[in-house]
Amino acid sequence: MMLGSGPAMIVGSPTADASSSPGACEIGPTFAALRDLIGSSTVGACLENERLVAGNGNVEQRTAGGMLTRRALDGRLLFVGTSQTLVNRDGVLITRPTDERFVWEGDRQLVESMRQGGHTIYFRHGPTDSSQKDTDPNNLANCATQRNLTEAGRQQARAIGEALRTLKIPTGDVRTSEYCRAREYARLLFDREAEVEPGIVLPDPLTEEQRARNTESLKALLAQAPPAGTNRLLVAHSPNVKLAANVDLPEEGGAAVFRVEAGTPKLVARIVPAEWATWARALAPR
Repeated sequence: MMLGSGPAMIVGSPTADASSSPGACEIGPTFAALRDLIGSSTVGACLENERLVAGNGNVEQRTAGGMLTRRALDGRLLFVGTSQTLVNRDGVLITRPTDERFVWEGDRQLVESMRQGGHTIYFRHGPTDSSQKDTDPNNLANCATQRNLTEAGRQQARAIGEALRTLKIPTGDVRTSEYCRAREYARLLFDREAEVEPGIVLPDPLTEEQRARNTESLKALLAQAPPAGTNRLLVAHSPNVKLAANVDLPEEGGAAVFRVEAGTPKLVARIVPAEWATWARALAPR
């Protein structure tokens, strides 16, 4: 059951022990105060140094007790354990089951907003076979001359599609790049053929003039609000959204969520592939 705004278990502030981190790593500046608030005996020794998750902007650090996290969506600091998560809310630690969310948490608010529609969700296609090359960009009907999805990429698409359905996120207009990897990913995501959108083809082999038109086409698409109660879904490539919106999607299968405000597309969030299943477990309507 998802958590509302009512009373929750408040965790006291135990005295922090001296850090037991091995010399290969240390609790970084992002998490030192949170570790002290929780107590190092609970957090445990670090297993790595803190690191930026390039796909969504989170900062994470694994420890013997769980995962220290600064969530980019709302800036909150969390300590995620196997079954319980501690959330720092204005200096007070509040505990909840790891597979539940409070109403004020950023990921729950994002999912509930997408459930209402009005967003464009831009997916980079999933994992591909790096040994394959795009050798005939003038004949995109021929998948044999392109870099295609691996089985892991296909499984990823099916899993994310299932999570979207579990979360009850409505999909309306679905468009894809003409490349086979994007078309297949879209079909597996949404269990239907997507409309090929000429303006989101991979820009790499295009001329400068063609690339500029391609970029302007995506900019125009992102600036169009989808019909009320639905979301527009796009499946394409990382360079397109980088050129059109200066958004990086470094991981295959990553997504960017946009919403139109005053006629201008605004980036709401970036999502790494694994987050969809996490949200499906925690935030599915019950």
